[in-house]
Amino acid sequence: MCRPVTSRRCIVLEEGVRELLALHHYRVRIVPVGYNRHFPPVHLVASRGPGETRYIRIKKVSRRPRTIQNIETMCRNEIVLYRKIRSKPGGGAGLHCEIWIYSPYNGYHCFEVLAGSVREIPKLVPDNGQPLPDGGTP
Repeated sequence: MCRPVTSRRCIVLEEGVRELLALHHYRVRIVPVGYNRHFPPVHLVASRGPGETRYIRIKKVSRRPRTIQNIETMCRNEIVLYRKIRSKPGGGAGLHCEIWIYSPYNGYHCFEVLAGSVREIPKLVPDNGQPLPDGGTP
């Protein structure tokens, strides 16, 4: 089952992702629940430099495998909205639309939504080379 992040536990997940992105020199803004219905389906907006912005949506899953086919099925509404954003003028250059899937058993798996596909992207790790503990900070 794929659920959007809304519970108190998920706020902890958002903070962990925010801290990880900050370690990589991103300016990060957590988007409050119900912020603006016209805003993209994101929990975090991360920017680094003038030409790089990441829209990140965090989803929790139980034990389902995180294959691209499952992501396309479970997160189809977000994918459609991300593709609309990317197709608008100025929506492609430097914009990365991502879905980070969190499982208590396997941690994060990160996916980027492209114009015609979805691809798995590598997880960020802290500068010391050690992976971030799932759901927390180093």
